[in-house]
Amino acid sequence: MSEPYDSVMSAPQSHGTQSSPAPAAPQPSDPGASDPGASDPGAQWSGAQKLAFRFLFVIGGGILLLSLYGNVGLAIIWKFSGIWWLFAQIGSYVARGRGVDIVLTGGGDNMWQWCMHLGWIIVGIVIVAVWTLLDRNRADYRSLLGLLGVLARFCLALSMIIYGLAKVIPTQMGFMALPSQQLQLTGDTSLFTTLWGFMGASVPYMVATGLVELVAGILLLWRRTALLGALLAIVAMGQVFLLNLFYDVPVKIVSGELLVVAVALTVPYLPNLLRVVFNRPAPTPVTPLPVAGAGRAWSRITGVVLKFAAAALMVVSLASTGAMTVYVIHTPRSDLDGIWRTTSFTIDGAPATLTQRDPAPWSNVAITLRGSESNAVLKSLGEGYDSVVTQEPSGKTVAWQLEKKGDVLEMRKHKDDAPLLVTARLDGGRLHLSATVDGKRIEGVYERRYMERDRSHFRLVQPDGDGGSSPEQGGS
Repeated sequence: MSEPYDSVMSAPQSHGTQSSPAPAAPQPSDPGASDPGASDPGAQWSGAQKLAFRFLFVIGGGILLLSLYGNVGLAIIWKFSGIWWLFAQIGSYVARGRGVDIVLTGGGDNMWQWCMHLGWIIVGIVIVAVWTLLDRNRADYRSLLGLLGVLARFCLALSMIIYGLAKVIPTQMGFMALPSQQLQLTGDTSLFTTLWGFMGASVPYMVATGLVELVAGILLLWRRTALLGALLAIVAMGQVFLLNLFYDVPVKIVSGELLVVAVALTVPYLPNLLRVVFNRPAPTPVTPLPVAGAGRAWSRITGVVLKFAAAALMVVSLASTGAMTVYVIHTPRSDLDGIWRTTSFTIDGAPATLTQRDPAPWSNVAITLRGSESNAVLKSLGEGYDSVVTQEPSGKTVAWQLEKKGDVLEMRKHKDDAPLLVTARLDGGRLHLSATVDGKRIEGVYERRYMERDRSHFRLVQPDGDGGSSPEQGGS
């Protein structure tokens, strides 16, 4: 195996003349030239080190492939090949005495995912035991450790790029600006929705946090800048993991694993980092580990091409879909779209009271109809956000699934419910809604309601007074 680049560049050079060249130092034979898993016998690992590495490589590497690489694109393989199912059943029967269903959702932290991790750990322990019995004479596993580091670094890079782009192109929390998210009272909002609303309320802040993640991911693609990328990833993922944990965002497993990977990538540099922190003498550069399978030029070139091709393909795909999503989120496709407040509401022809029940009057209505009627793709994307939210005088809100057919809004609380048919008609700037609810005829007249947040903006100089955000105090 050839010497690492850093070792060659740091070797002392002879300054003798051509007539009296310095004698060449004898070079020891390379016992690992034909075996990428072998290393210098002088650096032989202890039995405890080799056992610890086997656990790291098998269990850690397996979780890296099954969980983190599954999160960035391999989920379809693990799902339909039955690999996830197999390990989830093993973990579930050991922990709970029964099987578990595999259900893919938009979030994570499901029971089957915890069981899948446990199942792999159980299988991994068996693999480690067999490996230890069959391979007790190996001097070390430096090249396999180098390979694991490359796979971990690339996975962390892709993950940071994905999450960073989702904020730089504000789609991850951007939907919180839709009318459907504006009426729910703060006290009735879950911790998850509170966090998403906080992030989505300020696009510049969301973009700034995304830039940190995106830059970290890009830096991780190159070995020479990987340490800086890993340190940025620790900062970003440390915050993300704490937010996910304490705001009950269902991505705790993946965010925690990404944080562990980012920390692990910095471990070889820890002594040097501590020297810098405590202003000690300049440290010796860390020599990169050999990478199993990278001993030939063609394999290195292939790896580099695949790495950057995958990253470029992901960036182009996410950027294009993200741009369309941002357009859809901010483009109403119907004049009905928006937030409306009632000016009159009658039930069977009589004015409704604040205490009216069965049915209660709709004091506010939020209709979300985004996208474009002239473009099938944009319309299809927009229909995913179609909804109606009604609010009673008490503040209680009800979310309805919406399907618009001409002047009729087909509203359902659940997918399989019979629709509530509501006729919607615009007359000038007023919205007229009518329907039959619980056998009673309801009719409401509404005008547009502008939310206070729409008047807020970034200010360096606050107005005099109590610092409120009313229009008289500097709102736009």
